[in-house]
Amino acid sequence: MPRPTGCRPRRFHRGASAQTAPPELRARLLAARCLARCGKHRECAATLEPALRDVAERDDGALPRAAAGGPGARAAAAPAVDLAAAACACVGAAYEALENRPRSVAWLVRALRLDAGCAEALDFVVDRRLLSASEEVLLRDECAAALEGTDRAWVAAVYGARLGCRDADPAGDASMFGALARVHGLGDNPEVLRARAERCYAAHDYRGAYEVARRVREGDPYDFGAAPVYLASLVALGDKHELFGAAHELARAYPLRACSWFAVGCYYLLVGKNDQAQRHFHKACRLAPRFAPAWVGFGNAFAAQDESEQAMAAYRTAARLFPGSHVPLTYIGMEYLRTNNLPLAKHFLRGARKLCGADPLVANELGVVEVRQGLLDDACRTFQGVLRLLERLPERAPLRRACAASVFNLAQCYRKRRRFEEAARAFVVALALEPGDAAARGALGVALHALGGAHVHRAVECYHVALAQRPDDTFCSEMLSRALRDVADVDFDGSYLLAEHRLAATRLDDDDDDAAMA
Repeated sequence: MPRPTGCRPRRFHRGASAQTAPPELRARLLAARCLARCGKHRECAATLEPALRDVAERDDGALPRAAAGGPGARAAAAPAVDLAAAACACVGAAYEALENRPRSVAWLVRALRLDAGCAEALDFVVDRRLLSASEEVLLRDECAAALEGTDRAWVAAVYGARLGCRDADPAGDASMFGALARVHGLGDNPEVLRARAERCYAAHDYRGAYEVARRVREGDPYDFGAAPVYLASLVALGDKHELFGAAHELARAYPLRACSWFAVGCYYLLVGKNDQAQRHFHKACRLAPRFAPAWVGFGNAFAAQDESEQAMAAYRTAARLFPGSHVPLTYIGMEYLRTNNLPLAKHFLRGARKLCGADPLVANELGVVEVRQGLLDDACRTFQGVLRLLERLPERAPLRRACAASVFNLAQCYRKRRRFEEAARAFVVALALEPGDAAARGALGVALHALGGAHVHRAVECYHVALAQRPDDTFCSEMLSRALRDVADVDFDGSYLLAEHRLAATRLDDDDDDAAMA
């Protein structure tokens, strides 16, 4: 049961009365925390900022650091709690509540530079997604350097797990979490497991995210830190039965927690009851207006019913609450793309790519926008970025499958540019990622057919396989008939047939612009 708040104004009055004596940071910090709990965030910041003027003058809170040195190394080695760091974190939390992201980030970064072990500042940075992926990496490296050589090396290891979770480096993640388990004995720590689940989910490894988050749930069924990842993984895996049980248990035990009704909304969204999903997501948003996952789910429930305006309003709220997350901006861009508002779709998808350039979904959607705008060269460059990412990934990384759509669309761009050999190679890569994709198999046949000569025999095989996977594909059926006729007559007039093959390949330009880029 929450503690009564009636005593906090009295505490603030006693702390503020100490200002008649020389200002003392401890009294100001107590007064500021009382103000924050009373919801007076502007007064909270105003109480502490005069006492932290020297800190603000020495450090602008920018990433990367403007000048070398500073107080970070001094405070990192100090075993006691640094009151200045705690005060900076309190100011940063106040500005975050006021939705002033630049000032919030600056004060939280100052707190971590004063005391790299200030967990309160790190929680705000990570949980509220205040930094982009590249900024998180810079902050992680700074904190690791400050903690190096101290008895708090395990803190640096945990920071490494929590910061930079949107990096596309599965091999590095495996070694990092292995070291946390072997060296520091933190393999079963709930905070470490939560960070690992978030990394798996960001890498589109929904099965891995579910398994790790379930370990947290087995230790504590009501751990709300890992609950959003656990619930989102169940939605991605389509596990209706377990999601129903989890939602029912949370709603029964904690009916006043937003995450409980977020779980119920996830269940109804999964089973296709979008009206009820909207109601429960809305209830979660009313209980905790700053709970961004509920706003994202709210937008998805509206988008599932083609209610674009309401969906984008929910996504914009999530983007305001999670300013460093690329997910809400990606959904806004996808919604504008669905409604064929290409300039705005491109604007938001570029913003999402700036926040996280390692997500192949963002690159794929941006490339689709460029294709629809007729910018095939730009689209090729966008899709090629995903291909370069694919080459760096381990052979069995789950993120590879998320790259399949971009590789397929890259091959289609090559085909539209009449670069049939490159298109065929890209289609082969796409089929290696998704062997059961009938569309990619048929498109590979078209590319080989357009090359003519001995490639026509391989095109016939591709058409046969594609029709076996999707018998109602009339285009592949027609192209198979052409290919069989061409194989029989290839010695009759090869040059005429090659021209005919290329004409047949161009039919896709008019027939499947939307379908190929889905």
